[in-house]
Amino acid sequence: AKKCGYRGYKELIFQCEKTLADRKKDASERSRVALETYQELLNKTYSLLDEAQVGRICRYLGQTARVFVCGMGSSGLAAREMEWRFMRIGVDITSILDSDLIRMRSVFQKSGNLVIGISISGEREEVLYLLKEAYRNKSRTILITASRQESFRDFCNEIVLVPSLRCLNRGNLISPQFPVLLMQDIIYSI
Repeated sequence: AKKCGYRGYKELIFQCEKTLADRKKDASERSRVALETYQELLNKTYSLLDEAQVGRICRYLGQTARVFVCGMGSSGLAAREMEWRFMRIGVDITSILDSDLIRMRSVFQKSGNLVIGISISGEREEVLYLLKEAYRNKSRTILITASRQESFRDFCNEIVLVPSLRCLNRGNLISPQFPVLLMQDIIYSI
């Protein structure tokens, strides 16, 4: 204990116990902040929820021969999850996560398809390109985003707004996928 700079064994034990208590306090604080952030996301999702829109999207999913869902990064992971979930209930759905494949798939979009793009920022060029091309070829298009750009209306039949973590000022405690997955759960449940 003295070689570590303490006056004796009792002081060493006291400092160790104090450090452990502080760590428990810090962990408790981080847990509280994370849970509060989740609650805030849930509240914002509820305020953004358009139940009539969710009903229309459910009808599109039920009436469409082929569904394509795309995204990049964490939005791509949410697209993959959407494929796995909706495939279980009989939806012919394919997720596209690669930028080159997204561009290639845009050529094959046609009337009767449903294309869902996921871009929290609303700035992923590949996702927007697929939606534009699909819309031009008479496919139905849906964008899931946190961005409120009026220009999306030029090539999207539906714009599903989800809350953004950037607006919450809570750091990177929560995965950016959470709001998208929450919206998918709402659609899936109906």
